[in-house]
Amino acid sequence: MKIHFPTAGLLLLLVCCQQPRQFTQSADLSEPRPSTYVEEDPDPIYSAHVRTSPFQTPEEEKADFILPPGFEVTLFAAEPDITKPINMAFDEKGRLWVSQSSEYPIKAGEGQGRDRISILEDSNKDGRADKITHFAEDLNIPIGVQPVKGGAIGFSIPHVYRFYDTDGDDKADKREILLGPFETRDTHGMVNNLFRGFDGWIHASHGFSNVSTVAGKDGDSIRMVSGNTFRFAMDGSRAEKTSDGRINPFGSDLDELGYHYSADCHTLPIYQLIREGNYTQWGKKEPNRGFAPTMMDYGLNSTALSGLVYYTDTQFPEAYQNSFYSGDVVTCRISRSTMSFNGSTPQATRQADFLVSQDPWFRPVDIKVGPDGALYIADFYNPIIGHYEVPLDHPDRDRNSGRIWKITYRGQQKTVTDWSRASMARLIEAIGNPVLQTRLVATDELVDRYGSEATAALQKIVNHRRSPSRQLVQALWALSRLEALPKKTLEKTRLHPDPLVRVHLHRILGEQTKFDSTDYEWTKEALVDNSPHVRRVAAENLIRHQDRSMVRPLMQAFLETPESDSHLRYALQHAFYHHASHPEIANTVASESWNEEEAAEVALVFSDITSRVSAAFLVAHLRTNPVSEDRFLPYLTAAAQALPASKIRGLIQLAQQKQPGLPLYRKAIAINAGLTQQDVEWPEELITWNRSLCEQLLEKQAGNSSSLNEAQIDELHYATGVSGMLRLRSTIPQLRQLVSGPYLLEEIRVAAARALMEIDPETQLTFLQDWMTDPENALDFRRKMAQSMALFSSSRSLDALGEGMRHAPIELQETIAALLAAEDEGKDLLIRLIREGMAPARILQRRNVEENFLSGASSAQQESFQALTENLLPISQEREQLIAERVENFEQSAAQVLTGRSLYEQHCSMCHRIEEDGGMIGPQLDGIGNWGLSALATKVLDPNRNISENFRTYTLKLKNGQTRSGLFRREEGQLLVMADQTGQEFSVPKSAIAEQTASTITLMPDYFSTTMNQEQFNDLMNYLLSLR
Repeated sequence: MKIHFPTAGLLLLLVCCQQPRQFTQSADLSEPRPSTYVEEDPDPIYSAHVRTSPFQTPEEEKADFILPPGFEVTLFAAEPDITKPINMAFDEKGRLWVSQSSEYPIKAGEGQGRDRISILEDSNKDGRADKITHFAEDLNIPIGVQPVKGGAIGFSIPHVYRFYDTDGDDKADKREILLGPFETRDTHGMVNNLFRGFDGWIHASHGFSNVSTVAGKDGDSIRMVSGNTFRFAMDGSRAEKTSDGRINPFGSDLDELGYHYSADCHTLPIYQLIREGNYTQWGKKEPNRGFAPTMMDYGLNSTALSGLVYYTDTQFPEAYQNSFYSGDVVTCRISRSTMSFNGSTPQATRQADFLVSQDPWFRPVDIKVGPDGALYIADFYNPIIGHYEVPLDHPDRDRNSGRIWKITYRGQQKTVTDWSRASMARLIEAIGNPVLQTRLVATDELVDRYGSEATAALQKIVNHRRSPSRQLVQALWALSRLEALPKKTLEKTRLHPDPLVRVHLHRILGEQTKFDSTDYEWTKEALVDNSPHVRRVAAENLIRHQDRSMVRPLMQAFLETPESDSHLRYALQHAFYHHASHPEIANTVASESWNEEEAAEVALVFSDITSRVSAAFLVAHLRTNPVSEDRFLPYLTAAAQALPASKIRGLIQLAQQKQPGLPLYRKAIAINAGLTQQDVEWPEELITWNRSLCEQLLEKQAGNSSSLNEAQIDELHYATGVSGMLRLRSTIPQLRQLVSGPYLLEEIRVAAARALMEIDPETQLTFLQDWMTDPENALDFRRKMAQSMALFSSSRSLDALGEGMRHAPIELQETIAALLAAEDEGKDLLIRLIREGMAPARILQRRNVEENFLSGASSAQQESFQALTENLLPISQEREQLIAERVENFEQSAAQVLTGRSLYEQHCSMCHRIEEDGGMIGPQLDGIGNWGLSALATKVLDPNRNISENFRTYTLKLKNGQTRSGLFRREEGQLLVMADQTGQEFSVPKSAIAEQTASTITLMPDYFSTTMNQEQFNDLMNYLLSLR
């Protein structure tokens, strides 16, 4: 039987002419609540990475909690009943499941794990767990856990498992791998915070640094780099990414509308995630369209945020409902934020901290709202929480103590229901409960326990015109999950007057594997719904489902959405991006008749897509439309990424003719960058153009003894880089002049030196050697000359470096030693030089020298190394003594902050960011002053003591004999993008790499222990300590 639907125009009229109605919720979120937060300087008790205060019993720790009036905290569980809790989840019986690890942070060997998942139950209703069952043991740092019927789903290195309890004794007797293996190089995030969504899938976060590629049983794999969120079917049949990016997400929750909120330890405390949104991340290149938007403009003075709940229960007073609660394991508190909506965009407002502990061992790693409305806090009670700030094997790490705290409001006790025993009628009633978590649990029970038997009762709710909105929403989801929701039922409810229902109807619609013409028609209508939340969900559905008919409606909706609704605008633009990326739709997008405003948006989207269609559109757009300077260059790059080499000549001509205000060399850089990503030979026209520009720019600067402005510095970076890459012998005289110019910036002189070595290494080696050995030159410049000489390894270059060891200061000797130690012939030369007394044997113990030397060393070379170092004091002890001396002689002075800032900007800002200033190569340093003096001194003077996998360097040996080292940033087409010690990115074609080796050292320079005196140390520390 064919179903006839009303015409689109009539449906549009019905939706748009209805009286707007606020969706069902317990609070008005249209206006922000006034902030109650008062900025205070953090208490110094939270600054030490290894807390010096004594261990406290649970009773003693409890006395140190500070809460708002009317709230009380009680102990729910503690050692020895549990050890170190990490994640928690409640089941349908009201019991608390806890993953706990004494192995953390060092994973056990295969089959040697001693960790467990336990079930905690308050059977006598006195507020404390009295029945504790260890459900699964022999685990290896289990983190995420979610109880399900007949057992649980949980992560334990390296898999997500389905644990089965087949005999009902609350102990797992069978396990099945659902997903994995996940990469587990870094153990402090991994797969965490599992929860079951409206959709019935298990949602999870993928933690810091690890790179994992996993697939469900359908074989369709997903790849996750560091922070991501994903979901998977409970039977492991399929896995899907739900967002890409951020650093270390650890905490998730949902709201009434089905929005997913996620905490990120290192960027911002709360995100409202957009489906498949592309979020910021270290090393990730920002799209021309920008990253997915944020919902807050403040941090929480920490980069160690763990756990997140959005409180929709009723046990707390109304003022504390509809609030976010975030754990902070460094400043030992639970922070609170409220939220308002501007369209579909949430805006957080910081409120006074909810809980503050005066015990610096308090580590709130997870937060959950219990079925009784209480807030449960997993306390990883420990003097040490830092993963990289403190050695993983530090003896003071506590491996036995852990507490779970329960926070309630006095006089408002709630009874906990065992939903596993509830009748179908009781569950049908419960899916209309005011508390979201109760509705979700009841829905899961109906689907999992009653299944198809519940269909008739659920259909009755859907068919009844007066069913409450919340109950109707859950009934629709349950029927959808039971595959018992016919199209005609959706048709009846899609014009429901409550936006809450329409929002969830479109969420359900989006769960389909494939849309038909009716689905697209309904989605098109939803794009003009009077509720921005309905429009938002419709847009997110079109990120996953594409059709030619949606191209123009998406554009129209985007242009009509105010800029203040950043989340809706991003969702619409992201959906358009996915349509323009679709091979069968891209031509429709490119050939559509767009006006000037629309064409500008199409060009912006196409500039983030690498295809022949997008490139052709961009070339035509640049030729016929006005394009702002800030977009012109990215568009040139995007076009060059996909144009065949034969068409680059036309792009060069276009670049020369358009935007005359932009320097030609910047246009050349843009085209070079795009074509290089194709890893194809450059056409002669491009080489000729670049050669001419390089010669002109170098000739212009030759002999210039005046200081350079920013534009001139930029010109010389281009000219030196391209001269080396194209091996332009015609530029050698000017490059030598640059190296010889003491008035020039060191970075320009070094860039010229590197170019000389790329053009003619044999001839230019002696020239650079003279600059390296001249004691009149600055030490840092001499070190960089040595590094330039080592670009191409040969017997002659090694001998020249070895000669430079004689009479050189120790800092230069260390640099040369590390370079020699990286080559087999150089190892023997270094040993000989040390035996001849040209350098101290201690230099072999420098971390970068030792690593290079022992990597690939022969047995004879290893014996020589051992013989020369066996009676020496370990370098770690020497460095420890230096740190202690520097800290002891530190003098705090506000007058030194400004000088310290200058030192920071000179040595650190190219890699580190504070607020909006600085590079994004290394960790952001907002609030770094909270670390305290000792920890900061250790990080600056001994940077390789504890390093993150995310900041490990790699050495690349290229097929042309060149060696490059740096921090991996990302892949761009056929290029590997790295960063060097100056914070500058460089790219290497993948096809040019002969060997790639991971290092045990970080990119951060390890020479401040010798180059920074006490006074400079004091300056820098005073500045860093002021950043709170």
